Amino acid sequence: MTRQSCTEGNTKGCVQVSNWWTEGNNVHLRVKVLNESNIPKSDLKPGDFRVVTADASEAIEPTVILPKAEGAKATPADFIILLDMSGSMKYPDAQQVKKLDGAINAIREFLNAVERENLSVNISLVPFGESGAGCSNKDGILTVSEQKIKSNFLSATDNQLKTQLNYLAKVDVCAATNLYTPLETAVKYLNNESVTNGNSSTNEPIRKQLAVILLSDGFHTHKRATESLQFEGLKKILQQSAPYVTVHTLGYGESLSQLYKKSLCQRLIIPEELSVDALIENKCQQKDNPNTVDIDESKTDISEFLVDQPRLEEIAKLTGGIHQFPDNAQDVANSLITFLESLREYELIYKQPGADQATLHHSMVKIIPNNLTSAPVDIRMGNMDYVSLNLTERLYLMAGVLILFVLIGALPFIQWSRYLKQEK
Repeated sequence: MTRQSCTEGNTKGCVQVSNWWTEGNNVHLRVKVLNESNIPKSDLKPGDFRVVTADASEAIEPTVILPKAEGAKATPADFIILLDMSGSMKYPDAQQVKKLDGAINAIREFLNAVERENLSVNISLVPFGESGAGCSNKDGILTVSEQKIKSNFLSATDNQLKTQLNYLAKVDVCAATNLYTPLETAVKYLNNESVTNGNSSTNEPIRKQLAVILLSDGFHTHKRATESLQFEGLKKILQQSAPYVTVHTLGYGESLSQLYKKSLCQRLIIPEELSVDALIENKCQQKDNPNTVDIDESKTDISEFLVDQPRLEEIAKLTGGIHQFPDNAQDVANSLITFLESLREYELIYKQPGADQATLHHSMVKIIPNNLTSAPVDIRMGNMDYVSLNLTERLYLMAGVLILFVLIGALPFIQWSRYLKQEK
């Protein structure tokens, strides 16, 4: 099937049919309902849903299994966590916690949440950074490749992940930031997995969710002069991979406007022109001393603190992912746990009017309170041998089978027996 996605055009919320399957003449739909920030809504009631199909004169009210109801199944998932190990991660966040420590502790809380909620999640934890002068890539720890991603995949409850986090906490971060190449590699890997495995973790009908979580406190510095061109190449890959691969982004730091307010720059920058490049080009510097008024007295280059929130948000929206922008360690943890909400979906079950083997039915899901409608999906009915029948229908079927047995099996045998007796 062609999966649906809520991408850049989502301005008031979105309904997404992520998967469907049939059992006889019953149709099961896995449905996400998202707000304008692509964050799942979990407060809807069963009566809020309708299924509109061309084969019914009016909308159908389906049976609805709520995301956290007893018996509800969370979507299994493979997450690649790309962890920025650039030099700026050594600086403190808004609550004076070293960013690397804050990020690692947040990932620990994320793992605990997966275990606590008993979710079926595999994780590949992949640190990244661009080594250069004075910064070595010891043992290739910062190199991102599809082979490394594959070999790093572990169950979220595997103690090896905690061992990896303990090791990364001790790394002396110093690298530059190359956001696009590691992200491109991760998305391509998951996209290949989707094609190879049919995006299904088991023989069960609920298909695995494939996602990248990009956690960074910086901006793309690799060959900055051609950043726009590089991003256009990445953009095409993201659009081609959606909706099978989702990218969630997490920008760890302060907004550009917050940084600008407490910085010294060569000239005034109007809000409409405020950007990463504008702050760099105007040689803006953070005030080591809040009372500093002379730019020459300020020591710290602002580029160490810049987070390209607009780009990170655009990346997420291109795949229907979630973007969060926390400035402290606890909010980073809360943001990661928010990403887990995407694994909780509504399940709709209804009897398809006019169902017959291999028939095609054009259907949509409508949310009444929010006035939202999903993109249409074509439901092709499968083998109808298991169509649920009432008692009367079953008795008729059994009678028909018995008559058929008599006509095809028993009657010829009786006639043959009579023939043998006549021969004697």
